[in-house]
Amino acid sequence: MTVTISSLPYELLSAILEEAAHLTTQGNRFTYGIDSHSSQRILRGNAAPDALRWYATDAIRSVNSQWHDWASQYALRTLYIRRWRGSERWMQSRELDIIHGSPSKDVVYRDPYLLLRKTGDLFRKYPALATSVRRIFFDGYYSTETSVMIINILQYCNRLEIVSLPWTMLRYGSEDDWSHILNPRDNGTVLSSLELLAVDLKKVQLSEPARQKDDKTLDSAKVNLGYLRRLKISGTSNLSPIMDADLVAMSRTARLVDLHITNTTCLTSQGLLALVRASKGTLRVLEHSPLADPGSKDPKLSANYWGNHMCKEIVQCPQLRSLAICLPTICSDLFPGTSNCWMGDVHVKAGGICKQAAGSLETPVDAQPAIFDILNSARRFMQTQQAKSIELNILISL
Repeated sequence: MTVTISSLPYELLSAILEEAAHLTTQGNRFTYGIDSHSSQRILRGNAAPDALRWYATDAIRSVNSQWHDWASQYALRTLYIRRWRGSERWMQSRELDIIHGSPSKDVVYRDPYLLLRKTGDLFRKYPALATSVRRIFFDGYYSTETSVMIINILQYCNRLEIVSLPWTMLRYGSEDDWSHILNPRDNGTVLSSLELLAVDLKKVQLSEPARQKDDKTLDSAKVNLGYLRRLKISGTSNLSPIMDADLVAMSRTARLVDLHITNTTCLTSQGLLALVRASKGTLRVLEHSPLADPGSKDPKLSANYWGNHMCKEIVQCPQLRSLAICLPTICSDLFPGTSNCWMGDVHVKAGGICKQAAGSLETPVDAQPAIFDILNSARRFMQTQQAKSIELNILISL
């Protein structure tokens, strides 16, 4: 019996093709147009990872239908759709090796939303390609117009697992849009990870009336975060930023396994605590790294503003494994007993000692007993985990 590559089991064939595609991308970090056999070279800059995968599977796609399907799934597995920034100018020389003179004054216009438009057109014309997408990343699209384009693209990605969206989608997307994104699909798949990225906009963008829209979709009963396993919120914005009220609304249905809140100044423990409590029985990874210093004198970061005793709230998550958190105050209650399963590297940053543990701290000497108590509790907990053959390292910054 003759054995050909096409007769191999699909898993083995897939491994061979993936290795071939990977080797093709080695050393080719630039977009098409660089031809070592031609005297004229055109350098357009670094290529995105998804573009490299697409070009690397050109030959594979042309073999047969099975290889074409595999190549499409490989190339479209992860998409990075970024807004075009900058400008292009014609070079006066045709050779990169010998460039004489400065660029001409002729500016080459490029539609900043071209990639978004073309992706939508491609999926609309060939919806089968969209079923290969597992993760999609949108960056730089903050208008109501682009929000509609993003929703249209997501409607075709019926096997999507991870999506990264601009925070404005929470303001401009309707309750039906978010219901379609978050709820299980007809084929039984569901979105498992949601990332929201916020940035500051320019002043001229802030003055546009259309950007002041807020549909308050999180208040709708149709928006259900119960199927999400991972939520990441990063950054802050000068336009309708994500606030504690948004996290409280999310906590109504959230049952998270991973929660990451980083590089933000607009969220306090009111919102964080709401999500932690809602996901108490399922939370395994918790990361909270705000931009503000926990020891800041800003009244918004005072212990009274944070309100609840966060140490005991965190300990009440029995499934918690990984922790990196920034708190205004801590005490020995943060380091649990034998019922918790922390492991790996745990980072805790705090601005002071909890009132429950320290009482009145008039001088640094008054804080020493509470600090020793915190350190001893952390050591005992590490020893307990070590006895279970679990490696645990705790870094405390006060």
